[in-house]
Amino acid sequence: MDLDAIENGQAQEDVAECGGKLSILLWRKWAPLFDFPAVYSSLPLHSMGGTDSQLLWHARNLVEMGHHVQVLGTTAEDIVECGVEFVGSCGREEQNRLIAEGRVQPPGVIFLEGAFEAAQDLRAFFPSAFIVHVGQNIDRLADRAAFELEQYIDVYALVGPGQLADYCVRFPQLRHKFHLLRNVVPWFWLHRTIPESPVTESIAWVGSWGKMGLRLWAEVMERVLSEWPTYSWTLFGPSYSRTSSGLPAHLLHGLDLPRDRVFVENVPMPQLVEELSSARVVLVRLGGECGPISVLDAHAAGRPVLSGNDMVYKYSNPGTTGMRVTTADEAYRALVHLLGDSRLCDQLGARGREFILSEFTEQNQRQDLGRILDLLEVADLPGSLTFKALSRRREAQGELKDRLHRKWRQFRASSERS
Repeated sequence: MDLDAIENGQAQEDVAECGGKLSILLWRKWAPLFDFPAVYSSLPLHSMGGTDSQLLWHARNLVEMGHHVQVLGTTAEDIVECGVEFVGSCGREEQNRLIAEGRVQPPGVIFLEGAFEAAQDLRAFFPSAFIVHVGQNIDRLADRAAFELEQYIDVYALVGPGQLADYCVRFPQLRHKFHLLRNVVPWFWLHRTIPESPVTESIAWVGSWGKMGLRLWAEVMERVLSEWPTYSWTLFGPSYSRTSSGLPAHLLHGLDLPRDRVFVENVPMPQLVEELSSARVVLVRLGGECGPISVLDAHAAGRPVLSGNDMVYKYSNPGTTGMRVTTADEAYRALVHLLGDSRLCDQLGARGREFILSEFTEQNQRQDLGRILDLLEVADLPGSLTFKALSRRREAQGELKDRLHRKWRQFRASSERS
């Protein structure tokens, strides 16, 4: 995989001198999630989660915008790649020591990459820095915990138009802090270089085993595979170790799936893109998503997607690129319809790729990053004012009051003329 001549070690001797516009820190976790460095050179070798890959795109985009970027919490060893300085640390105590020793350059902006537990500590370490929480985990089960840290977080960067729309409605009091930072596919850095495979009689699932709806898809696939005996089902998910892991027993418990036609794969990103391009249909999570990355990969591979039918997927899987479902019956009917119409599958897949090229490439993410950084620059000016929005109830009350006052003034004006 070509990532434009990945630099390592001494490729950027002057990286610490910060010749860019801003010093920016990307923070992932107190300790690395993987037993390999989650850096660019790992992408063709290991499977890693979408949050970690999006961190890499953020870092590279920020470097291309002229900023100096350090990353903390993705590797235990010091690595420099693509102009990004990955500061090695094994845990919280070591990160604290590196910060105290000045190994981490004081940042102007900190991006919390899908994790918010360091917000208070990083605010104490770097009181003048702006903190941006990238909302990969701001979903209905975690939003309250994330928003409780509002006093430490300047911007909540929501990772898809659907997530942004949903939370602007549900939490109007924080609407002034919500801004868009789209998840994207690295189309020009990676996807366009991956050869497409001929479409086969296969169905793919993409996502971790804990994603909402996987059990429902298994129930649907039990029926579909019995009715379509030439088809297979492959489940692609990230691995948090060097060895592949099978499905948890509870996902298939009580089901009679043909084990010779059900496969589990943990593959690195280039292979995943190639594999997806050969699937007739791609299945993803059935709701509860933030800014779904799996659906973007499927669109980029040119295949139709069956997804959940919530606000997020309304924006990331529109009707021209796939179908949205909720119940087992809907999922079965939609899948069978697509399996029976290969021409429709190809049409939806082509529209999905057009959708990606229009809305979800590196350039789109750079635009979003630029808008956020511009906002922080303006927000730091003396006298800047930011006001909280009204709740939906108070908006409705205000509209009703305005209408009543307008009618009363109209009545008074008519009475005075007569």
